[in-house]
Parts: sequence; C-alpha cells; structure tokens
Amino acid sequence: MDCRGLAEALVGARGRQEVFRRALAALEEAGVIRCGEAYWVGEGLSLFQMQACRTTCPLVARSRPLAEEALRRGEAVKEGSFVAIPVKQGEKTLAVVVLSLHEGREAPEALPSLLLLALKRPGLELAGRLLATQEEERRRVGRELHDGVGSLLTAALLTLKVAEKHPEKLPEARKRVAEALEEVRRLSRELRMPLLDDLGLKEALSRYLEEYRQHGLQVEAELDLPRLPKEKEVALFRVVQEALTNVLRHAQARRVSVRLWQEGDRLFGVVRDDGRGFDPEITPPSVGLLGMQERIQSLGGSFALRSKPGQGTEVEFGVPL
Repeated sequence: MDCRGLAEALVGARGRQEVFRRALAALEEAGVIRCGEAYWVGEGLSLFQMQACRTTCPLVARSRPLAEEALRRGEAVKEGSFVAIPVKQGEKTLAVVVLSLHEGREAPEALPSLLLLALKRPGLELAGRLLATQEEERRRVGRELHDGVGSLLTAALLTLKVAEKHPEKLPEARKRVAEALEEVRRLSRELRMPLLDDLGLKEALSRYLEEYRQHGLQVEAELDLPRLPKEKEVALFRVVQEALTNVLRHAQARRVSVRLWQEGDRLFGVVRDDGRGFDPEITPPSVGLLGMQERIQSLGGSFALRSKPGQGTEVEFGVPL
C-alpha cells in the first residue's frame, strides 16, 4: 500500500478514534493486515484501547504485551507476523498501533508520520479540547478562590474572633476583608471583562498590560485595531491573556512585546518574549496552548507558536475581519 492511499483514507478524519479506525480499515482493505489494534498512551504511560481486533484474530492475545514493549522501547517491536509501532511526537509516544500482517507484507514506513499528521491536523477533537480548556479554567478559578479568597477570609474570621476580646484588632480584620474583596473583584474582572464590553479590545488590552508592568515586566505594546464583533474581541483577548499568563508563569522573561494590527481584511497579532524558551517538538502542548489554538481556529484563523531553548517564545495568529 502506498503512502498516498493511506493519506487519502485519513483525509477528513475527526478525532483520534476515527483516525485510527480509518487507518486500520485502509490497511486491511489493501491486504496489508489481517486486523489491528490501536492504543492511546495516557498519564503514567498507561495504555487505553481505542480500536479492537475481532475476537477470532490471533493478534488479540499478544496485542497489549507487544504494545507495552513498543512503548517501553520507544521503537517498533516485531514478533512473527505481528508488529507494534509507536506513534511519536519528538520523544513522547502518543499511541501504539499493533498489526497482524499478511505473509510477506510490511507496514507502510510512513504510517507513524501520517497518523501523527492526522492527529495534529487543525480542527481535530475541537469539542474535546474546548471542554478540556473550560475545565482547566474552572479548576484555575477554583484554586484561586480556595488559595486566595478562602485564605484571606479565614484569616479575617480568626482576626474577628480575636477582636471580640481585643477591639484594637478590628482594623486588621477590616483590612483582610478588603483584601478578599479586591481579590474577588480581580477574578470577576478576568471572567466578565467589563472594559472589553464597554471600551473594546484595544483599550481593554492597554489597561490589562499595565498590570503586567506592575509585575516588573518591560511591556511594549503596539495596538492598531478597529472595534470588532464581540465574539472576536473576547477570543482575541483570551488568546493574548493566556500568552501573557504563560510568559509570567514559565518564561522567566524580562521583556515582552504585544502587537496587533490590521492588514487588508485580516487582523494579525504577535506576542513575543525574551524568556528561556522551550522545544515544541519534545514538550507536549498544554491545555492553555491548545485553548489559544482552538479559539483562533474557531474564528477561521491561523495560529503558530515558535520557540527555542534560550531564545524566547513567539505566539503568532491571524483572523479574518
């Protein structure tokens, strides 16, 4: 079976279940395999079966042990007419395909790379990724409520109890309650973004960037953009917000530049920092990064991330107006 036939079988596949189902079906129809199984690699290098062989297939008894061996070695493992092939992104194994080959046939050499390309294709598993992004946002807000507001209110309550016998402690209790109130207001601003509703993306970003300057970052901003439909302004604000959050949390940067501009019928944006950078080929994409990508793609736009260890990171996107 040539690479073109396999690639054509994967066109339009949406979601990893369908990607592997189509690949195995194409290999079987081409007479390459009797049957095959596919496993997704989860946390702790655990294997989750996605596609199963027919119960009468001789592969069934050997499938999982072979998949585990291929995962451990990080390379293909062959045993008689059976072969287990890892699908890797850099050094990370994403999945393992186990095949029962017909006599004299070999698995296409390009099988792992074509599967990886299909899995990374923009638009795959959009709903699942968006749900994961939303769940991560809920967890983040929950952590901040517990660690920030919860701690402040607990301290205020304890101070109030002390103040019942020592009234001079009341000012301290009022201070702690005020701090908790300000933390709630900050979270509310992040979630509701009233400035975005009232003043638009340009002014909301300008004021938001001021908060990062207060963290000691040197922030350069060039914001040349018109008012946009609300859904676009919200999506673009969230993308820039997530990019800046990553800079603050992970990049160890001193400077960051944010540029948004209109060019013809498209709006472009770049967020660039001078931080420590990383290798995207060996670092799995975070939920936040996937969320940025999905927001841009939901607007019919394009998204790219470039980074190298020691050379900072650049997030670039473009969307139609």
